[in-house]
Amino acid sequence: MTKPIQPTPSDPHARLGAFLLGAGALGLVATCISYVLAGPEAALPGGASSTAAAIAATPLAAGWMRAAGLFGMPSDVLLALGALLLASHANRRGAAPRVLAGWLALAIASVLFIVVDAMVALVLPLAAAQPAGEAAYAGLRALFDVLFTFGAWTAGGGALALAWRNDGVLFYWPAVGWGMRGAGVIGLLASSAHLLGLPGAALIGPGIALLALASLGAAIAYAGQTVTAP
Repeated sequence: MTKPIQPTPSDPHARLGAFLLGAGALGLVATCISYVLAGPEAALPGGASSTAAAIAATPLAAGWMRAAGLFGMPSDVLLALGALLLASHANRRGAAPRVLAGWLALAIASVLFIVVDAMVALVLPLAAAQPAGEAAYAGLRALFDVLFTFGAWTAGGGALALAWRNDGVLFYWPAVGWGMRGAGVIGLLASSAHLLGLPGAALIGPGIALLALASLGAAIAYAGQTVTAP
């Protein structure tokens, strides 16, 4: 049996971390919507049926690809800073190592996604527009896909570490904790499958979207209170 959650006053570092995490999560929601509107052929890992099809789809998707990057890059910075501040907060309060590791993993994933979002906004559309540039585009698209997938894998692992037990602040509202768990499981399984050449790429995006919503809930929880270590 786990100890009940005991609310305590939130310290300034946690509140700032929560604010940055929440702002980044809101931006990540907008980023996810932009990726969906750009479409899988042009902008999602494993979504291209062929290099030629991806190049053909890019001009129509370029506006939403640019929006995804312009929303995503600053949001990734905010998410990384928020996660690092919450990791520092967890360390000062003597939280379980998995909590510290979880926040650090989310910070690392956010840094990876800065590169991913820069590529989708500014690199892939330019590469697709080059005459006789299929080989260059194929290489850049492969790099984009693997960075996106491994970023999702890292984020999934971090989310699962944070929500491994149900006695922390994430479960002050159970929907937030279970959302973080679900995002972690989906992210890890879908990205691992894709990296191994198995089906699963189509679930990477939904896993990131669920993580964005769960992170927004986590930010609200951390802004309101912290919890004593179990």
